[in-house]
Amino acid sequence: MPRGERPLDEGDSPLLRFAADLRQLRADAGKPSYRELSRRAHFSASTLSDAAGGRKLPGLDATLAYVRACHGDEAVWERRWHDLAVVMAQSKVSDGPSPYVGLNPFTTLDADRFFGREALTHTLLDRLERQPFLAVFGASGEGKSSLLRAGIAATFPNAVVCTPGPDPDAALADALAHGPDLLVVDQFEELFTLCEDEVQRTAFLDALLAADCRRVIAVRSDFYPQCAQYPKLAEALTDAQVLLGTMTPDELRRAITQPAASVGCTVETALLTTLVAEAAGRSGVLPLVSHALLETWHRRRGNTLTLSGYQAAGGIQGALAQSAEAAFATLDDEQQRLAKHLLLRLSADGTRRLVPRQDVVGEEVLDVLADTRLVTVDEHTVAVTHEALFQAWPRLRAWLDEDHEGLRTHRRLTDAARTWQELGRDAGSLYRATRLAETTEWLTRARPELTGTEREFIGASRTLERRRSRRLRWVAAGLSGLLLATTATAVVAVQQRREVDRLELVRKSQELAELSEALSANDPERAARTAAEAYRTYPTAEARGRVLSAVAAASRGREITADGAGLGRVLKHNGAWSMGFVGGKIALVGPHGLDLYDAASLGHTRQVRIGDSSSYVFGWDMAEDGRMAVSEGNGLITVRSSPDAEPMVLTQTAQPAGVAFAEDGRSLLVGGAMYDLATRQKRFELPVGQITGAFAFEGDRTLALATSGSVEVWDLGTRQRTGGFTIGTGTVQRIVLMPDGGSAAVATADGLVQIRDITTGAIVATPPAHIGPAWSLTRSPDGNVLVSAGEDGKIHMWDVARSTLLATLAVGEAVYSARFTPDGSLAILTRDAIRFWPPGSIPRPADQTVRALTVDADGSVLTLDSSGVIERRDSTLRTVHQVQTGAVQGWAGQFSPDRKFVVTSGPLSVREVETGRPVANLSTLGFSEQGRRPVALQFDGRSVLAVGGEVPDGVWPVGDGARPTLIGGLPWGQRSSAVFGRSDREIVLGREDGGVSVLDTSTWNQFALRTEHDRPVRAMVLSPDRKLLATGDDNGVIALWDTTTWQRIGELRGHTQAVTALEFSPDSSRLASGGRDSDVIVWDVGGRALWATLGGHTQPITHLAWRPDGTAVVSAGADAMTVWPLDAGKALAGLD
Repeated sequence: MPRGERPLDEGDSPLLRFAADLRQLRADAGKPSYRELSRRAHFSASTLSDAAGGRKLPGLDATLAYVRACHGDEAVWERRWHDLAVVMAQSKVSDGPSPYVGLNPFTTLDADRFFGREALTHTLLDRLERQPFLAVFGASGEGKSSLLRAGIAATFPNAVVCTPGPDPDAALADALAHGPDLLVVDQFEELFTLCEDEVQRTAFLDALLAADCRRVIAVRSDFYPQCAQYPKLAEALTDAQVLLGTMTPDELRRAITQPAASVGCTVETALLTTLVAEAAGRSGVLPLVSHALLETWHRRRGNTLTLSGYQAAGGIQGALAQSAEAAFATLDDEQQRLAKHLLLRLSADGTRRLVPRQDVVGEEVLDVLADTRLVTVDEHTVAVTHEALFQAWPRLRAWLDEDHEGLRTHRRLTDAARTWQELGRDAGSLYRATRLAETTEWLTRARPELTGTEREFIGASRTLERRRSRRLRWVAAGLSGLLLATTATAVVAVQQRREVDRLELVRKSQELAELSEALSANDPERAARTAAEAYRTYPTAEARGRVLSAVAAASRGREITADGAGLGRVLKHNGAWSMGFVGGKIALVGPHGLDLYDAASLGHTRQVRIGDSSSYVFGWDMAEDGRMAVSEGNGLITVRSSPDAEPMVLTQTAQPAGVAFAEDGRSLLVGGAMYDLATRQKRFELPVGQITGAFAFEGDRTLALATSGSVEVWDLGTRQRTGGFTIGTGTVQRIVLMPDGGSAAVATADGLVQIRDITTGAIVATPPAHIGPAWSLTRSPDGNVLVSAGEDGKIHMWDVARSTLLATLAVGEAVYSARFTPDGSLAILTRDAIRFWPPGSIPRPADQTVRALTVDADGSVLTLDSSGVIERRDSTLRTVHQVQTGAVQGWAGQFSPDRKFVVTSGPLSVREVETGRPVANLSTLGFSEQGRRPVALQFDGRSVLAVGGEVPDGVWPVGDGARPTLIGGLPWGQRSSAVFGRSDREIVLGREDGGVSVLDTSTWNQFALRTEHDRPVRAMVLSPDRKLLATGDDNGVIALWDTTTWQRIGELRGHTQAVTALEFSPDSSRLASGGRDSDVIVWDVGGRALWATLGGHTQPITHLAWRPDGTAVVSAGADAMTVWPLDAGKALAGLD
């Protein structure tokens, strides 16, 4: 029998009234059991019971889930929750100087109250004695800033702490001007989030790495891939990395108790036990712990911090939200509007963003937020005190989620307006066309609070655009006038009238294309329709780019049509809460039973009723031959020979249990027992405690089970317990056994995600936690990526090998399951749909980024990644063949023209594509022996050209014992790109100073091309007919050169940042370019005109390749790969 609810405490406090009203809401709904509420709300029964427990303010997510399950009014209860949070935050009864810093990081002045990280501090100081550069990586909220400031910098007599900010050059120069013995660069990720000038980034890194003092940088771990994009920084990090994990329970105890002890106070044992249990092993929780302790300090009883004071403050999850709500409630309506816009301005994709003090509107608002320590204000800037606020305050989190792309638009506007001001209001830096349309649409929709400079910038941009439109109308009017005045011939008049009409259609098409781009982030369905309308109006380059981008977005899994038809790869369903994939079918289980769909067409094939009205489906599994096992909430276990066959009762368990078919299909696992399906007899049962449901079953040999508060691991062959560990808090929702055989990952109802050592129970890694329950946990087929999903609508992808966050996908609604399908896609189950993320679009670990790319004659895509894996993929980027070479790659690789061989740079060698077998070792002299890697490689099938910067560049003939021809004539380190010229004796070299040189290796004659670039040349390519050379620089400029005269014959401008990849089409008529701005642009070479801009990548483009028939371009970026079909007609038909 389920136990009854705990009686509410005596009294009439607002919290008790809130809990009593929740209980009444449940009673009005027919008093369903908490197990039934859990099924409806997708929250654990214990979480929902605690929400109505009256002991502390429940989380907003849990409250609304409770209300939703009881059919209450969510809007009414959300307002009640916010009101209660304000009342509870105002219940402080004791004040005085606090030994806890709250959201603020510890500074060098706080060393006497910085506890818990003593051992790590000594380790880092020892390493700094031996090496001058260290990098501390860790998730947000792990205490990097405090460790470096109060732990490390405080021990040096002349330590200087700086952050990159939007002007990293100036920040570093100012820091180094003090002649520090230790330089700490905190918030290092600001180099990527706040600085958009690639030249500044490179200069900052060069100066930092060359500084004549000891240096330590603090980097958020999810910015590891960005660090890897810079060769010098990556090399410096090789032996200088420190991963900051979560605090151990002992470290937490010291961090909690010692600050209080230093001022003569104590921490109640019950409070200490609760805090350690709730915080141990949770990534990013330290700021929340610190703020909860600060609020508990204000509610202390005498000299004791108590559990009741902690609960009144809201606990770890609620204290910060209570404080923020209380501050927000003191503001009137206009001030609340200003506060919202200020807080949104202070966010940059989940990171802190510095805002100039003069840009802040509303000093009274700023004072309130600063007094509550939500923001930090100095003489020149304003910033959120800690990034934890973005997740811990539900109101702010909702603001951020409701218009994510709008925030980016505002940040771009702020930066553009500042640049315009710094350039003396130069008209050349104003917004035009697409960017102005996108910003105007956002201004109309969001009505944000702008600074004076931003308003003036928009006004000037609109004035300039009106002038451009007037000029176009004048042209049209002139032609109209000419038409009216011309009576010579009717033919001329008709032609001129047609030109007037054409110009009007061009203008309308461009406007629609601009609108499509503005809509693409928040309303992709409408954006696709608008793109199609633009192209039908007139096939402008802008419209063509939007149509092709919309089709590519669909192939990456973005929804195009409301019903999921066509290109969308979205399967709409009717409330399913669980999914599976078997035998070419998709199985969905929900309130209507089992629905089966065809995996290829997504067509519905049949519906089967399972379970009955008196129970619910607790767990299920399907075998490859179509048999189905079902576990019901009443403990009934049934097996069917096919989904629509009559169920056969196998057994009845005392508690609901998970079920899974063994790989041989002859046995069924039911909880901790194994049943023989032929005899229906129990073969054995493990002596485990009460099983809570989550389990992992692998290889018919290893079983991990979640019991009350712990996970047990068993060897089913010997029936011996081989390991296990205790979970401090929260019901275990999911378990995943890791491929190493020695660890397991868990996800809990509290949102915690951990990887644990099976034998010792030690925490191996702490992927990001979820706000609310973590409903799903799975690993990629190769075990390199761990994927968690939860009630907060976030999908976190964790790089297992590097213990770093690979990517976060914000779905915008609760995610109940995320699973890899047999073809390698990632399926995402939400309340009413499954969305499929194709394999090539799924972010890969940093050690698996593409180093070489080409397309074979049959259209298959060949890649070499940085871990040495050669893959062949079909046209949808699904892997069909894979070869592990075991050779970790450097920064470059190249396939031969016939795609049979690939040159690798780790070490420098030539390998067969199909087998990975080395056929020539070219590292006799040069790169590998000196520990360097080339930054550019070219391979024409006979010779390999390698440019490495810090070692002699050379040409290697492919053959046993062949010696390289070294290239001299320039100081090493200046070359940044290279290609073979019109013959394998001619070499074209791009340089860091922007120069382009041509070298004849038969005579060693070398000459520089005239009209060189102003910035480093990062990319170059020779056309297939060898008549044209294209070079791209860091300013985004592409130059075209005639290779017969070596004269510059054209210039292409379209990228806003460095050009990083170039590739001619097979017939040399088009050129594809990729840049750090994440755009792929296709150019009409003959017309020297932009043909289409393809948008969709979120990271810089690294490689490009054309299909041999010229019908598509394949791009690889630091984020993923994309296939871009270039037939606009077919694309248009696909959008209909």
